[in-house]
Amino acid sequence: MKEENQKVKDLIEKYISDLEKDNDTIKAYRLDLEKFTEVFGERNVLELSSQEIKDYLESLTTRSGKRVSVSTQNRHYATISCFFNFLIRESKLIENPIKNVIRRKPNKDAGEANSKDIIRYLEKETIQKIMSNAKTIREEFLFDLLYNSGLRISEALALNVQDIRNGVVQIRAGKGNRPRVTYLSKVTEKLFRKYLEKRVPDRAVLFKAKTIEEAQALRNEGALFTTNNGTRLGYHRANQLFKQAARSLKNADDTPLTIHQLRHTFCTERVGHIDIRVLQKLAGHSDIRTTLRYAKVADKVAKEQFEKFDRERSAGFDERGDFKLPTQEDFERAESLV
Repeated sequence: MKEENQKVKDLIEKYISDLEKDNDTIKAYRLDLEKFTEVFGERNVLELSSQEIKDYLESLTTRSGKRVSVSTQNRHYATISCFFNFLIRESKLIENPIKNVIRRKPNKDAGEANSKDIIRYLEKETIQKIMSNAKTIREEFLFDLLYNSGLRISEALALNVQDIRNGVVQIRAGKGNRPRVTYLSKVTEKLFRKYLEKRVPDRAVLFKAKTIEEAQALRNEGALFTTNNGTRLGYHRANQLFKQAARSLKNADDTPLTIHQLRHTFCTERVGHIDIRVLQKLAGHSDIRTTLRYAKVADKVAKEQFEKFDRERSAGFDERGDFKLPTQEDFERAESLV
């Protein structure tokens, strides 16, 4: 067992620098481990106990002082566990001290739920507001692509212009590095063509050109979604743009909208209308059970719509179920609504 550089803060820096992940993932790991460093940074990693780590996870709070959600606490758990596993591979530890800490489970009596158990879809009106709030054609096309083609945000941002041909989207590196194909709707295809007219060319591609003619030929190659500087649009900025477009909009449970809900809505709207295996393929789910979760949501939506219709219909019938003529009060109420 090596004894040098055993301080937690030094080992975390080494771990982060060795991570072979995309920039957004590395940033997420760093943010989680910064909190861990605040508490244990000066400690020798060999001294950390399972109880201390458990107490740390239980103490995590939001900026407003509330206890973090189940999913957030378990994300911290996973990040710390990955860090310790790295130390084992580096011969800094013999065993993972977090292995005896049980992951937090949702307290259903307190209304808690795992994020994986909650699929929040968006109503048509909400989708329309988001689209109308999009500041540029780039955002409008991006949001529409997630909603109408079912891409993950990471997949959309990894696309190159040449990955879209004749309404077919070639996703070369989906989740788990599994390639797949999906399609553009007629609306999305129009937005795609409109966006290409305004798109800032990928400067990394243009730098390869030796003449103006070559540069013109390369304009529609490289990163599909680019910044104003001609670099590939990143997740952080894309998520920021979505939050701006979804400003003042909330879910039914008063939680903020997320960009991932556009894809959730794609799946929710289609389940029951197309073969479940086809939907699995379009969504890029490796496990059919993931796709079937949307069937439960669709059933809930159907039940809500049925009850809504039943309530509205019953307003025009008496207790025996016979049609009742509108009263003068009904007419007055209707006139007040006009």
